[in-house]
Amino acid sequence: MEIRDSHPELYRCLESIVGAANLLTAEEDRRFYSMDIFSEAPEPAAVVARPGSGEELARVVTAAAAAGFAVLARGGGTSYTGGLLPARAQSVVVDTGRLDRVLEINPDDGYVVVEAGCTWKKLHQELKPLGVRTPFWGPLSGGTATIGGSLSQNALLLGSPEYGASGESVLGLEVVLADGSLVATGSGSTIGGKPFFRHYGPDLTGLFLGDCGAYGIKVRAVLRLIRTPPAARFASFEFADRLAIAGALAEVARRRLAMMCFGMDPVLARQRMKRTSLSQDVKALKGVVTSARSLGKGVKEAVKVAVAGRSFLDEGCYSAHLVVEARDEAGAERRLAELRSICTADGHEVENSLPKVLYGDPFFPMTSAIGPEGERWAPVHGIVPLSDAAKAFAIVEAMFARRSDAMDSTGVVVGILFSIVTGGFVIEPVFYWPGPRPLYYERVLEPSYLAKLKKFAPNPEAAALVSELRRELIDTFSALGAVHLQVGKTYPYREGRRPETWRLVEAIKQAVDPERLMNPGTLGLS
Repeated sequence: MEIRDSHPELYRCLESIVGAANLLTAEEDRRFYSMDIFSEAPEPAAVVARPGSGEELARVVTAAAAAGFAVLARGGGTSYTGGLLPARAQSVVVDTGRLDRVLEINPDDGYVVVEAGCTWKKLHQELKPLGVRTPFWGPLSGGTATIGGSLSQNALLLGSPEYGASGESVLGLEVVLADGSLVATGSGSTIGGKPFFRHYGPDLTGLFLGDCGAYGIKVRAVLRLIRTPPAARFASFEFADRLAIAGALAEVARRRLAMMCFGMDPVLARQRMKRTSLSQDVKALKGVVTSARSLGKGVKEAVKVAVAGRSFLDEGCYSAHLVVEARDEAGAERRLAELRSICTADGHEVENSLPKVLYGDPFFPMTSAIGPEGERWAPVHGIVPLSDAAKAFAIVEAMFARRSDAMDSTGVVVGILFSIVTGGFVIEPVFYWPGPRPLYYERVLEPSYLAKLKKFAPNPEAAALVSELRRELIDTFSALGAVHLQVGKTYPYREGRRPETWRLVEAIKQAVDPERLMNPGTLGLS
């Protein structure tokens, strides 16, 4: 039964707030907004509301809570840990896509105010002409991923080795609580004050970072601005084994040399190289040209990328791809020389096409979230201390070696992506398996791209094995003492907390959401 029939008063109230066009009740819409990349809720949410302002969002939350409905926010939907899946059918999903404005850019005081539904790509494009950016400036999915979603789930990559995960670039927030009140944090909560500083008394901002929407729904974020460093250098290296690459990247992380760093094991490299060659990627080459300081230099770099293609990577090696930045050319060269001295101790340098392309056109389309032939795709990750990187890497690879027969028989392939963040080494196994693609991909990928991909028959054995391997991998990470981003409803956050810590988490939930209506089930909170 549709909500307009089962709860007509709530439906009419929501319609009066956001308008009929922004209130979605069709089953396919409700299903789409009740799934992420990996999984789908057993029952879809009752309705999807698309508010166009913070005031409308607050009124939607108030109306839903008064009717006893759970409320959860959805940004770009690029998660894979169930954090945006409704735990009950009587839920209202708030799509923040219309809250996408950049409200204030203040380079003099070093901050930007942006609505939570804005994508990282849109923000970056508006900041770029002014010669500024945020220290962390997005995940690879930043063409779709939103500011609010990334802060709720935590995110990393662009800027993370030097500046940390997404939350470390936040100066303040405006958040709607379960009772519809709008709370400001940071110096922006000072009457008559500017939002230029995060710390004044207790760090209330931190409560809402990485909370997966359990404490409230983000309306606006204030992010720190830095001058975009004018000089950049690029480098790629190959290593014969995991011990060598883990040791090198851990040392790069300790010295905070790289602005960006990612790597692939041989299996993931083969999967990535099956895609369209770099020499055919016109958009990427355009990015290489425009990211250079002069047109002539940019054209030369683009030609080098096109000529190199992807043939420079040895299929049997582990590869790492890095970008360093500095305030001047001499500084960039010094950082590059230091990075080379670390990485060539146990590795060798290869053509640096991949980091060049990524720096020039940093936000990947969502085609990266599906296999090269149309297979299903899902990652799992853990972050370990730098000194434990090689050990953790070995344990994870040994686990997959033990299960190789089952994986081969069902067509499950696992490659490993890795990166660094301030103080941590990120290990992210990525699963590919043959199976029918869900509605998610039909809605986010271009029909012309989907037409090129295979359609796979149902493969319950492969799907069951992936779920089993993911659970085993999460247990393995837990035994290693790893931490996780985008906790959602997947990682054992509650089970891993000390009792005193968990009591505080519960007490905060009780204070801001006593009826437990804000995204129930996430973080292990009822």
